[in-house]
Amino acid sequence: MRIARLVASVLAFSVGASAHAGVIDLTSIIGGANLYAIHDFTAPSSDVEGALVAGGNVTVSSYSINDKKRPAFGEYAAIVGGNLTLTGGSINHGGVYVGGATTMQSAATPTALPTNPVDFAATEQYYKTLTQTVAGMDATGAVNPLWSGVRVTGSGKGGVDIFNVSSDLFRTSSSWTLEQLTPGQTLIFNISGDLGTFNEGGISFEPLSAYNVLFNFYEAKNVNVKGVIGSVLAPYAAVNANSGVINGNVIVDSWNSTIQVNANHYFQAVDVPGFNLPPGAGDPHGEIPEPGSLALVLGGLCAAGAAYRWRKAA
Repeated sequence: MRIARLVASVLAFSVGASAHAGVIDLTSIIGGANLYAIHDFTAPSSDVEGALVAGGNVTVSSYSINDKKRPAFGEYAAIVGGNLTLTGGSINHGGVYVGGATTMQSAATPTALPTNPVDFAATEQYYKTLTQTVAGMDATGAVNPLWSGVRVTGSGKGGVDIFNVSSDLFRTSSSWTLEQLTPGQTLIFNISGDLGTFNEGGISFEPLSAYNVLFNFYEAKNVNVKGVIGSVLAPYAAVNANSGVINGNVIVDSWNSTIQVNANHYFQAVDVPGFNLPPGAGDPHGEIPEPGSLALVLGGLCAAGAAYRWRKAA
């Protein structure tokens, strides 16, 4: 009986691990933070409503962090690999890890946490691998010009739809027309081009508010995406634009901006058939046992079971 339970446990683990093989997960590796900058984060004003994580220095003034009580890893309002300088403003509802020096002026000093839960080198590699792997997936829908806006046509199957689109098309668009999509499904836009911006046509993102949306800027060196409803993955890009709002998670190389980042429309991890990160990419779901390894484990358990039955018979 004990052997049977153990075999069942191994099989259950195998099934669970296999299910994770196709998960596109944007934020587990950073503890569910609202914004992650691979290098420095700078802002002369504004706020990020959830937790902030940066691998370099954080230099902000008249700035609020984590006012909406969305800490990373359940307790971190901010995680800073370098120095933290805050002049006016506040860090709320959680402690702070700082790898370098902390300078606080006209601001209350938050609780210092001694442990850094983020491996910055591994996290950088994870996001750069993730952006390219997602970009390499086959499209299931299409984005085409429609008058002064864009028409987004899904597969009609719900679940996850993937779109490949040039940043130039979104740059000049002023409206969305959505077809063959199901509210609540996941929409992933792989956006090509060195510059990603949605602002010149005055586009409103409200039509996307009913969906789980990821904008994957896998080539961009600079992004200007204020007004977005949906999450932004741009691990090679700097954000230097000012004013505006992003509603969702943000992953960038560096940040020097007053854009407000709101703690809503976080990207929900989703299982996508055919999606697999290559080995060594730092999958936050952990290593997945190889089929051969599982076979060896099960074979050993079966042998143990046979020996157990033989001893009872003797």
